[in-house]
Amino acid sequence: MLFPELDDFLRTVLSYVKFSFDKKAIRSELESHLWDRIEDYLEQGYEEEAAVHLAVEGMGEPKEIGIELNKQHNPLIGWLWWLTNKAVVLLVAINLLIYGIPITDSLLADEPSKDIPPTDIVYDLKVDEKVYLDDTVIEFTRVILKKNGELSIIYKYYDTRFWGRGWSLGGIGRISDNLENEYWSGSGSSNGGIVTKGIRTFKDFDKTAEILIISYDHFNRSYRVEIPLKAGDVHE
Repeated sequence: MLFPELDDFLRTVLSYVKFSFDKKAIRSELESHLWDRIEDYLEQGYEEEAAVHLAVEGMGEPKEIGIELNKQHNPLIGWLWWLTNKAVVLLVAINLLIYGIPITDSLLADEPSKDIPPTDIVYDLKVDEKVYLDDTVIEFTRVILKKNGELSIIYKYYDTRFWGRGWSLGGIGRISDNLENEYWSGSGSSNGGIVTKGIRTFKDFDKTAEILIISYDHFNRSYRVEIPLKAGDVHE
């Protein structure tokens, strides 16, 4: 049932509230208070119209209420709040575009060693070596020696800063072994993404070497990793 007196009261109050985005919430709150009062009067035995009249009258002057509510819901503050919320949503959307696609690419990226047939492998060594260059973490994960003498080093790297995309890793360092052989003619590839997976392959690796040495010393950044060999799965 519609009660014109109640609607007129609400309409008058809201006419003084300038920030339109808050009007719906204000009306809902006022209606809730009014109906609580109306129900109290109905329980006391008043007819509906009388209960509505008493409830509205008990709220006070709608103009004064509207002016006070307008102060509480200041249009300038309200618009700033609204714009801030929209800006946050936009920022989240931009970050999803910036980071979401690279993260997806990283998760879906193929394993760098997928094209090496198992029958071509002398040994496949699982490695767990981690080094740091500034905010970049490099993890060496596998070393594979093929029957043709090619040694492949599989690794991944990423930036520890949430906002950082890191720098492109030009090379993993100088490659040598415990027999003092050095390997310079390496080839390789890597995928993009937040976590970059890469592979470096070196020809004519000495199969009798027992330790693979990866050393890096550039621009005041350095590390040295020694990996024992012939500890993986052998496919002779």
